[in-house]
Amino acid sequence: MYLVVGTGSNLKDRLANLNEARERLKEYFELVAESRIYCSKAEDYLDQPFFYNQVLEFKLPVMSPQDVMHILLDIEDEMGRLREISKGPRIIDLDILFMGENRIKQKIVEIPHPRLFDRSFVVTPLKDLPCFSELSSRYSFRESFENPATPVVC
Repeated sequence: MYLVVGTGSNLKDRLANLNEARERLKEYFELVAESRIYCSKAEDYLDQPFFYNQVLEFKLPVMSPQDVMHILLDIEDEMGRLREISKGPRIIDLDILFMGENRIKQKIVEIPHPRLFDRSFVVTPLKDLPCFSELSSRYSFRESFENPATPVVC
């Protein structure tokens, strides 16, 4: 079983932000695999820089989804995330995409993440991970998007 976390950044050094977030997450969770890094235009709030995104697969931790979400929120705060504009620019964004077979809808956490199936910057990197074959047997994933995510050459 697995914990899948989506990461994104569109402020300052986006690549460094994703790397720092991954390293901070590894302090709490055992990394299994990481996707390539992808670039895409912003969605929802369009007047902002392009995003870099990566999806990370960890071993399923022995903690509640709420506890995992609190860790992600703490890392965002520590890295300087400000929530001034809904869906606006951010130094880091961390989301639980999947957590084992959990299906949860609460104020603090919703699993699977509610918009992941419509986002190329989540679905495309998710396909890089070992857990994708199992996920694709349980969920239907789109093949094309109006706003495609493209790999970043690092």
